[in-house]
Amino acid sequence: MNKIKTIAFAALSILSVYNAKAQNFKEPVGYKLKNGMNIIISENDRSPKAYSSFTLDAKAFSDKKDGVVELLNAVLNENVRKNANISFKDNSGKLATANADLEKDLIEMASLIQNATIDQKTFNLAKAKLMASIKLQDYDFDQTVNENSINALTLADVKDFYSQISPEKTFLTIAGDVELNAAKASAKKAFGNWSKTQEIASTVAK
Repeated sequence: MNKIKTIAFAALSILSVYNAKAQNFKEPVGYKLKNGMNIIISENDRSPKAYSSFTLDAKAFSDKKDGVVELLNAVLNENVRKNANISFKDNSGKLATANADLEKDLIEMASLIQNATIDQKTFNLAKAKLMASIKLQDYDFDQTVNENSINALTLADVKDFYSQISPEKTFLTIAGDVELNAAKASAKKAFGNWSKTQEIASTVAK
């Protein structure tokens, strides 16, 4: 199985938690945007929704600090606000929406990823919620994600990690109730203008 299929089915297996019955995926199509972002699309006309997963290339971040991905996810969840279709967990951004809303919600998720507000207030709220979740053991975190590793992380650590994220180090998987050409157009509209050099957004406190 080639790399595209391996990544595709790994991502699709995560997406399937939204709809365990939707397993008859068509052959996944993989390609890159001009900015280097890896896109994988798999159509499934039996699925009631369109699903998307934004993940980091693990090899590009092999030296990351323990817990920093989970803490960044918690920060991004503070940025989501009112859209219940978008969440950040399991080391990825997740979207589950109606086909008609895919492009709109994908654009919103892309904006959250590219323009996150990472200030002290947001960091404190996110860190407190993540610590509470770890203490309650209400989620199956990796063993490296614990009270000690999260307590050791600072706002500067999260900002530094976020600044390293750029399109060529990421994968976007779109699956389910989607049409290939429409999904390609939505992916391009949402992420096509993302620069190869990620910079902390102007909304991030200095």
